[in-house]
Amino acid sequence: MQLLSLNFLLYTLSGVWRPIKWTSKCSKCLYSVFTFSTIYLLNFSVLIQLMDIVLVVDNIDEFATISLMFLTALATFCKAATAVIRRSEIINLVKILQEKPCKPSSEEEINIQMKYDNLIRTCSISYTLLAAFSATGATIGEILATLQGELPYPGWVPYDIYSSLVLFWFTSLQEMLALAFGTIVNIATETLVLGFCLQICSQLEILKHRLRTATESNEKEKSPSNNVSYKKSRFSEHIRYHLCIIRFAEMVNEVFNQVVFVQFFASILILCSSVYYLSSHITVEDFVKLVIYTFCMFVQIYVYCWAGNEVILKSTGLSEAVYEINWTLVTVSEQKDLLMIMKRSTRPIKFTSSFLVTLSLESYVNILRTSYSAFNVLQQS
Repeated sequence: MQLLSLNFLLYTLSGVWRPIKWTSKCSKCLYSVFTFSTIYLLNFSVLIQLMDIVLVVDNIDEFATISLMFLTALATFCKAATAVIRRSEIINLVKILQEKPCKPSSEEEINIQMKYDNLIRTCSISYTLLAAFSATGATIGEILATLQGELPYPGWVPYDIYSSLVLFWFTSLQEMLALAFGTIVNIATETLVLGFCLQICSQLEILKHRLRTATESNEKEKSPSNNVSYKKSRFSEHIRYHLCIIRFAEMVNEVFNQVVFVQFFASILILCSSVYYLSSHITVEDFVKLVIYTFCMFVQIYVYCWAGNEVILKSTGLSEAVYEINWTLVTVSEQKDLLMIMKRSTRPIKFTSSFLVTLSLESYVNILRTSYSAFNVLQQS
């Protein structure tokens, strides 16, 4: 699997994506154990924090702090479950990109593909470094809290962790491992969604190149009447290619729309809760920790929205590329084919989180406004 190799490597390291090349029974069995361990740790993190909110928390301040970690853990668990459950669908998405008509067929198309592959890799590495920096700070804080005899983060367990040093360290270790694997799952999911969005942009660029090339070849023909059927088939092929890109985008949205919905719903609550907590607590420790956490959440949502916005811009820009073609060089039948592409391009390709949010920079601004409004409600209550 050459496309998005770095993104799938991160999934593999987190334990939710067995490499396709691992076909032996032994490797499958061992990695299944690894996957079970990861899912268990993420589920453990969600459950102990949920029970802590239900059974222990009795004031708004504690609820604000614990809900941050709980919502993050819940979103991470959904991402891991999606990678495991929808593995075959994700593999099919990559196969579509590696086969005709999506596979580059000329040097110019290969250069377009490489340009977007490099962009995906650069964005993925940058996001990974940012998340790793944040996770390192959180891990150091957890280790220091554990050395002082406290759990890395609050949670309710059905046993007395302080009755035995073994139970205390066992519980603390599970929480720290859940944070480490959860961070990798988050990075892999965000960069994979980003990667698929930019791959769609790459396919649209390749389609524009093929349309220009087809028109230029028409211009060079000495006797176009002898090649009408050939030229018609070429434009019909481009129409099918455009429909293939649209269907591919729909398939990507079907795989990840639940993940995006949970992430956006959680992010709105997390942002307003963290800002509310920061406004009422001015200790240096809480301020630094929550400011970094809130900043990472802003970046996390921005990645989704920016990627979706790029797809919208590229898909609507296709009609302009078709308009710039010299229409006098094509037949009436071919002009109808081009009109069909232009007509469909007036409806942009959009990624949505169920019915709630469309991934775009406009939605990103609306999310910030919604979070601020929710913060004002909490502050006045």
